[in-house]
Amino acid sequence: MQTYTLSSADTRFPKTPRAVALGLFDGVHIGHRAVLAEVLDVEGLTPAVFTFSDEQTLPKNAARLQTLSDRCDLIEKIGVEDLFLADFSAVCALSPAAFVKTILKEQLNARLVSCGENFRFGNGGTGDVSLLKTLCEAEGIRVTVADTVLCDGEPVSSTRIREALSDGDVLTANRLLGHPFSLTGTVEHGFGRGEALGFPTANLALRDGFAVPRRGVYLSAVEIDGNVYSALTNVGARPTFGQVAPLCETTIFDYSGDLYGKDLRVSLARFLREERAFSSEEELKTQIEQDKKTAKKHLAASGKVKAVLFDFDDTLQSRPAAYKRYADRFVKRHFPDLPKEEQERRALEMWHRNGDGHAHVNGSKYIPYPVYFQGLIDLWGWQNPPTIDELTAECRQVLASETVLFPETVDTLKTLRQKGVLVGLITNGYSSMQGRKLDVSGLRPLLDLSVVSGDEGIRKPDPEIFRRAAARLGVSPADCVYVGDHPYYDLSGATEAGMRVVYVDAFGLQLATDVPTVTSVSQIPEILNL
Repeated sequence: MQTYTLSSADTRFPKTPRAVALGLFDGVHIGHRAVLAEVLDVEGLTPAVFTFSDEQTLPKNAARLQTLSDRCDLIEKIGVEDLFLADFSAVCALSPAAFVKTILKEQLNARLVSCGENFRFGNGGTGDVSLLKTLCEAEGIRVTVADTVLCDGEPVSSTRIREALSDGDVLTANRLLGHPFSLTGTVEHGFGRGEALGFPTANLALRDGFAVPRRGVYLSAVEIDGNVYSALTNVGARPTFGQVAPLCETTIFDYSGDLYGKDLRVSLARFLREERAFSSEEELKTQIEQDKKTAKKHLAASGKVKAVLFDFDDTLQSRPAAYKRYADRFVKRHFPDLPKEEQERRALEMWHRNGDGHAHVNGSKYIPYPVYFQGLIDLWGWQNPPTIDELTAECRQVLASETVLFPETVDTLKTLRQKGVLVGLITNGYSSMQGRKLDVSGLRPLLDLSVVSGDEGIRKPDPEIFRRAAARLGVSPADCVYVGDHPYYDLSGATEAGMRVVYVDAFGLQLATDVPTVTSVSQIPEILNL
């Protein structure tokens, strides 16, 4: 992703035709993703974002949900290619008309802009969506307004996430965000009181101006050197010792090592108890022991199904149907002058060479996209084709846009949630591709967790990716069921991580015979006795 800084109203940028998403995007939550999704896969336009680099744009007294670095990182993973970070002072005095003409048309060369239903712009926020449409139409710029995303019947917003955090409801906050709420910083030396009490902690100072969750004790997950550990985190001011400044203190289970000076990310999973002062260090020590027992009870196998985690392709969506739609669109885009019969033949050829949309050979080996596209180029004698990298990048966006859920998917996830089970997803694939599939599908409001290998740096069947998901949910892998369609990538990795597994044979491939098998995810609640 190319990042540009807009520091004055006459800053100049490359005149690439762009589709531009407009907004603050604090948190880059699942509602923001709907706005960002509108600028992806717009033929002939580079996906871009216009946002602000400073905190002056937030509502009065509102705390930030994430650092600028994390915000930019998430925007890039979604698939945005150009990011424009504006100094608020550079544009705050512009009228709505001047903003559209000077910034959107002349500087960003926007041909399409996307925003949310409550978007405001221009000096004093005097411009609304209706005015944006009017002004942009006069400049030849299309406007798309993303529908407000609802979760449990209420709009998703940064304000709602802050309120959930203030209540200690991190399960809801994480669901609305679409990623775990995290406290980040550099581990610093404290007063050594935790170590003296027998509970050494990694201490992070909480940043001014950033959201602080309800003070108290949380079950959490911490990533260290590529592995995720369950932990116990206290967010508070240590009132027993008369301190005022809030601090994040984390006791990491099953880890020993020197973390001083290291950057740490602590993801909160579950609120355990509120902050309170103790009359003595001995009373505090007794409570910490109890907190550890409570945390480990959550993390211990209970024999109950606490979470059901799914693969995506061929489990929740029909990849063959999606790939057929992608192949049809691919051929029409790149070979518009061919007769219809030849277009249909090539699209079917694309589909067959990709395992009829299953992307694997003999049920085990996936075809690398560079090999796949080079094969098509050779087969068709394609003269002057796009580069392999360009075809692969196009595939990530277009194939994701053609996502086709199985008819029973949404109702099944809703049923599981109604039965009090956490619902999540673990999938291999590029971050932008798999993330966009979730956005297009509309599944995000139903998920407590989504783990994409492209974000994690590890892939199924590595058991660490399954253990990582369980830790972020604050449950034992033994209380998780993983539902997938592939014996190696899905079932073997989840089994090694300690999870129960169910095989979905939606297409009659019969690739697994030694585990519980269903032909539709709608059978999952019954087979699990939920």
